[in-house]
Amino acid sequence: MTLSRRAFLTAVGGSWVVDQLHPRGDGPRGALRGASVQVGHLLRGGSDLPMSKEPPERVDVAILGGGVAGLSAAWRLAGAGLDVRLLELEPFLGGTSAHGDDGVVPHPWGAHYLPVPNPEARPALRLLDEMGVLLRWDAADRPVFDPRILCHDPQERLFHSGRWHPGIVPHDALTPEEVSELSRFVAMAEELTARRGRDGRFAFQIPLALSSRDDELLALDRMSMARWMEERGFRSPFLRWYVRYATLDDFGAEPEDTSAWAGLHYFAARKVSSPELEGSHFLVWPEGNGRLVQALAARSEARRTTSALALGVEPSGAAGGQVRWFDVERGEVRRLDARIVVVALPAFVARRILPSALAARLPERASSPWLVANLHVDRRPDTPRGPAPTPGEARNADGGAWDSVVYDGEGLGYVDAAHQLLPPRESTVLTYFRAYGATDVRQTRTDLLAAPFADLATSVLRDLEAPHPDLRERTSRLDVVVWGHAMPRPRPGFLGDRPFDEEAPARAALAAGVAWGHADTSGMALFEESQAEGVRAAEVACASAGIDLGESWL
Repeated sequence: MTLSRRAFLTAVGGSWVVDQLHPRGDGPRGALRGASVQVGHLLRGGSDLPMSKEPPERVDVAILGGGVAGLSAAWRLAGAGLDVRLLELEPFLGGTSAHGDDGVVPHPWGAHYLPVPNPEARPALRLLDEMGVLLRWDAADRPVFDPRILCHDPQERLFHSGRWHPGIVPHDALTPEEVSELSRFVAMAEELTARRGRDGRFAFQIPLALSSRDDELLALDRMSMARWMEERGFRSPFLRWYVRYATLDDFGAEPEDTSAWAGLHYFAARKVSSPELEGSHFLVWPEGNGRLVQALAARSEARRTTSALALGVEPSGAAGGQVRWFDVERGEVRRLDARIVVVALPAFVARRILPSALAARLPERASSPWLVANLHVDRRPDTPRGPAPTPGEARNADGGAWDSVVYDGEGLGYVDAAHQLLPPRESTVLTYFRAYGATDVRQTRTDLLAAPFADLATSVLRDLEAPHPDLRERTSRLDVVVWGHAMPRPRPGFLGDRPFDEEAPARAALAAGVAWGHADTSGMALFEESQAEGVRAAEVACASAGIDLGESWL
């Protein structure tokens, strides 16, 4: 079937643009937004798309994907004197680190903070230095960050037993047995944080490729986090909830469907500690990691084209190759001839556009679906009615936390986009997160993408009505985004047969001048992983094409 431009645009609608707009009625007005699912599904075949009559465009570098990995590749190539073209499916950059500006304060649509990076995460620290966030290194060679970016107090709170508790652990609401078991778990996590394998490497590290290759530690990848907990007698309800919250938060997976190695990595991989960081280990901006995306884009010299679907990559044999891509705006397939091709796309997408021999080298990754909602509230739900609160009242003991979590809730809670702003403001945007951790990710994704806006919006408000019974009336707008493939899910065995071996960096190289780099490379959706793999792909592709970028940034 041949689709005309008009018919195609009618079929796919507005992609990220509002799909459903709802009047206020019995709830807040709002929109169901989403990634360009219909456009992306053209990769499944079945459409004979019209070809452009123009000859192929010639560029030095083609980067496919404008998420953190693709933008990091473009950032790495800045200053090299190369003509770089970046193609991104969505009408925006950043992937799940995107953000919105259409509110009283910028707000995230996905990733919303960056834990203080380990010293080994060199590209992340390099970027933070360029941004002026990393101020200096102290006498002990530890990073010192701008205190305005470190998350302000109060950082987090938990709604448990009918009231808010400071922090994520409600110590005064737990039984002595629960406190004892939690203390035992924390002590074990601290031991694993400091532990090194027989090869001298830390057991868990960021980037993952620097973790220990000790067989005893790697054996953790052959069992689930749930089984690891059971074998060690961790059975208290609160600790089970706490670990489940962690695996859903970082992986979108239940503990039963999470590798024990990955689950323990969550608790034991962060190493940076200093007096300046005792109050906070989180770097936070109103728009979340959208600020990092903006920084990468601003430092890149790439020409960026959005609403562009990569359809195929054909290596030339010498170096680089030809890229076929669908121009959504023009409704036709166009071509790029590039000396270097960096494929910064998820593995399930990259396998569809690469030749079969190259696609077979990419890992198989399940991906977790997520829902993110932004609630535009006229007044924070914890602030009293009546006259505007003073700055002191706005951050009282019961309100004003950056991260608010509901114990045993359906979702993961919400963050306050205006938390870092001074003076405090009455109106703000609350960003709510929910991960869908069921084992059958395909069916979950299908059901979630088919759900109407009213059902999704109602589920968000219902999940938050226990701590905030008046939230509905305080919310002027509620927008929802569904991420069908939000992040790779590190199931047992995700590390593969040869994790962290000396050939791991070379796995980015697919052909002369062609390389792949994405969070799927390691299997964990951490900013540092995506960034490192994008940088690596750019360096590997250039090296194989005979282009010298100088000293590696890794």
